[in-house]
Amino acid sequence: MTDKKIVFIGSRFNVLEQLLECETISNIKIYALAESLLEKILKGKQMPFNSFSTENRKSFMEYLLQLDFDILISNGCPIIFPVQKFKEHQILINVHPTYLPYLQGKTPLNGVFYSKYDFYGATMHYIDKGIDTGDIIFQKKHNLTSDIDLGLLYHLAMKLEGTVFKHGWNMLKEANFNYIGKKQEGEASYFNREPSMQIIDFKTQKTDDLLVAIKSFGIETQGVFSTINGNKYKIIEAEKIIHEPLLSMYSNAQPGNIILNYDQKLLVKTIDGIIKMTRFNIVS
Repeated sequence: MTDKKIVFIGSRFNVLEQLLECETISNIKIYALAESLLEKILKGKQMPFNSFSTENRKSFMEYLLQLDFDILISNGCPIIFPVQKFKEHQILINVHPTYLPYLQGKTPLNGVFYSKYDFYGATMHYIDKGIDTGDIIFQKKHNLTSDIDLGLLYHLAMKLEGTVFKHGWNMLKEANFNYIGKKQEGEASYFNREPSMQIIDFKTQKTDDLLVAIKSFGIETQGVFSTINGNKYKIIEAEKIIHEPLLSMYSNAQPGNIILNYDQKLLVKTIDGIIKMTRFNIVS
């Protein structure tokens, strides 16, 4: 246990769960993003916390700057901290769901697939004036395999955040919170999800590029959108047809058209093949 006064701010639970196993709740003030999973979990557990929203970020930040604390831990907080305005003794820490410096930014996990990385990770780092650019306290990564979809990636990355935080927190305590961390190594990349990334066109894009986009946003709350035969579809999952007789049978079909509707699945012709849509709905 430490006698440090701790502030936790964010939208995710795994890091806080590890913190609560290491420290007494009386030393921790929790601020959950309104309508986040963290807020829902804390309400269910009947734990004391305060909510904040991005709409009141200015007043919330002014409040934080006046707050008496030693360590601030951010995890899924969509607010940029003006580090130069905090007190000199206050330590600001963030836990990020990628292996920095790769995929800095607000919605980096989409970028794991979209930018074709073959690994995922999590990083505990100090907050500096940049976005996810601070010195690293501890980080860990795992190789990505083809069976991992976006939903599983979210689950794995959030669990790994908790693991990384626990290790990094113990490191800090052993060093009496004097560990300065290490510089980020590698060519930094940045990713934020943009609506334009979620629009695909079967008439002009190649099969593999379409599948990358679909996998990058493949959960119910996101998805990609495409107009096919006059209807707008939200597509969550799809796969590539590789069966040569089937490809040959429809080789002359026009790209962008549905060539077969069966068993709640659709085959759609692309400019260089066929995609099987396995999870989708019509939105207009």
